Amino acid sequence: MKNFTRPVIYKKNKLLKMYSGITQKGVSILYLYIRPKNFTKEMDENEQAVAKQKSKKSRNINLIFFLVNIGVIAGILISQISQQEDMSFSALINSTFSPAILLCALFVWFVTQINDAYRVNLLVKRSSGRSRPFLSFKTNAIGRYYDAITPMSTGGQPFQVFYLKNRGINVAAAISVPMGKYVINQICLSFVWTVCLIFALASPTGLTTVLCVVGWAINSLLMVAIIVLSVNQRVGNKIVVGVMKLLQKMKIIKNYEKSYNQVIKVVTDFQVTIKNFAKDGWTFFKLILSNMISMILSYSMAFLVYCMMIGYFDFSMWWQMFLLSVMIDMAASFIPFPGGTGVTELSFTALFAGLISPASMLTWALIFWRVLTYYILLIQGIVVMAYDNAIGNRKYLWLKKKWELEAESISFAQYKLHEYTVEKKKKSGQIF
Repeated sequence: MKNFTRPVIYKKNKLLKMYSGITQKGVSILYLYIRPKNFTKEMDENEQAVAKQKSKKSRNINLIFFLVNIGVIAGILISQISQQEDMSFSALINSTFSPAILLCALFVWFVTQINDAYRVNLLVKRSSGRSRPFLSFKTNAIGRYYDAITPMSTGGQPFQVFYLKNRGINVAAAISVPMGKYVINQICLSFVWTVCLIFALASPTGLTTVLCVVGWAINSLLMVAIIVLSVNQRVGNKIVVGVMKLLQKMKIIKNYEKSYNQVIKVVTDFQVTIKNFAKDGWTFFKLILSNMISMILSYSMAFLVYCMMIGYFDFSMWWQMFLLSVMIDMAASFIPFPGGTGVTELSFTALFAGLISPASMLTWALIFWRVLTYYILLIQGIVVMAYDNAIGNRKYLWLKKKWELEAESISFAQYKLHEYTVEKKKKSGQIF
């Protein structure tokens, strides 16, 4: 009678997968991977968010917001033209304007996008085990596009999850990548905003400074709430319940339970992400460093536009331009319109009015700055989605088939090796 060894079973709280093998002693091993508790619910929420954003109503709202944004810049341009002379584009080209610095600004923007894609790829590789740089670049571009067209920049994450899932990344990894990127960005953003606000308060600039303080306070309260909930969930829950009930009474939120669950979900995801990063300090350091580089480059775009207008690099103005750019971002951060429509343009005009000379160049500086920090993200997203529709989707189907065949070849080779090992042991008398 043959001796059959009892399988050794291991359970892992990951995706539902099954692996089997045999040890040198002939003990069969079965690894059973089960789904996390909130796996289906979390994926459904992201898919619902994507479906909602793709609906006809949402597309129309986004188009209206986009036209409003264009209208604001057009209104400022018309106002400036009516007050100033020599505002034609030909007059600008014949002035101190530097096309070479414009190309430099475009290069800096491109480097920033590559650096952002590098962070996504780090997270993709860490979560899925496979480096996919081009997919990471497209995922970042799509996220930035939907952030740019949705109120409060909230549309990017669901689309990134949906896109990664449809490109062969397992769902657990697809959910963790955007969350990891968000956590790192919030940590860096809080640090940069706090440092810059200290310098901004030393020389206040009226209403813009007030808006900066409000934007910083909202972002800081969010971070403090997450930290309190993470450290002491009992105290944190009481605070969240109290704030939610107050906001419900003030008619600011309509669905108490939905809003509460969203807050708790963010906190839970934040905790899980931080715990995962704590296990891999080197990856965490690289993500922080990469994020800080991207912030410095992004907030330096106003400096490059300033140099573009005056025709040469004046590095003595870099810190002042950097500080003003951060102030504009803070001031527009709590505005519900996509891209901080209106407040962003008005803040730029107010803060840079005395720095760009002649004054007739201010509106052109605003237009170039807005294109390099906002509209170019829309163009990038549209190009990526057009590429996928024309080439990318078919290319992925081919890659998917290739990977399946490679996996089948590996499995077949392992099976044959196992079969040979068993047969060899039978001949030697180790197995009866």
